[in-house]
Amino acid sequence: MAIGRSNLRGAWRGLALCLYLASRAPAAPAPGSYAIVSTVVSRPCDVALERDCRAHHTELRIAALAWKLGCQLASVGYAGPKVLIMHGNYSPGSTGMLSAQGWRLYNVTQDLHALYTTVHGRPAPPLQLPPKKSSTVQPRNDGWATLYKLYAWSLADFELVLHTDLDVVFTASPDAFMAAAFRSGLVFQALPEKAHRGYYGLNTHMMLLRPNRDVFATLMTNALRGHFVPFTRTEQDVLETMFPPEVSYRWNVTGGAVPWPRHKHWGPDAEKAICRRHTNCCPAPNERGR
Repeated sequence: MAIGRSNLRGAWRGLALCLYLASRAPAAPAPGSYAIVSTVVSRPCDVALERDCRAHHTELRIAALAWKLGCQLASVGYAGPKVLIMHGNYSPGSTGMLSAQGWRLYNVTQDLHALYTTVHGRPAPPLQLPPKKSSTVQPRNDGWATLYKLYAWSLADFELVLHTDLDVVFTASPDAFMAAAFRSGLVFQALPEKAHRGYYGLNTHMMLLRPNRDVFATLMTNALRGHFVPFTRTEQDVLETMFPPEVSYRWNVTGGAVPWPRHKHWGPDAEKAICRRHTNCCPAPNERGR
């Protein structure tokens, strides 16, 4: 079968992207090492999502919520590594506050910008494809921000990662969950959901994963080249192309999944719930005196 020049050029670009991403992963992890990871994105607020944005996405609020996550993890007895994947500009006060709490900070803002503009040669943000059926696709425009979650697969210093959003309230240490996950051999686990899709998709407010340079490269390639079915228009759609949600659903029904650490996903009202459950975590140091 003959291959056209344009298809060949596209194939080479895809190969170059995979090789570039794979080359950026660090060395092999120590056996049995794991970390709690979260992603923080400081960005301008969009009118359509203004309430949620004001609550979560200004630099001050993001840093405060990340500190409160670290505080509540300590309150439930977790003392292991914590990693923040960061986008945006953060003041020395914010980064110093988080570092003092034990967070390892990885700001990948310029890395993703260079990757996207260099490989593709155009500045448009990723995950902004117009939906083919707007009536069945969520009207979100923050998919580019959720893309940073995929960087959890690049954290090859760790054998296992539990990625959690900032709007989660922990009521027990995740240590027992991580130990069970090691024994299970799972490579990925997230919560299945339908939510008007008509098929099972994923909810990734919390997900278990094993960092892997090849998986990271494939996920980023799929995201940047639009190889996913849009519904949430976020990283969840991209992950569904790699990890079939139906499999996750059957695991949860048949008991094959590892029971999640006790927690609740609160959404925009999470801060109030955090402060009720973990009173010692409020206010964050950068909120005191305001």
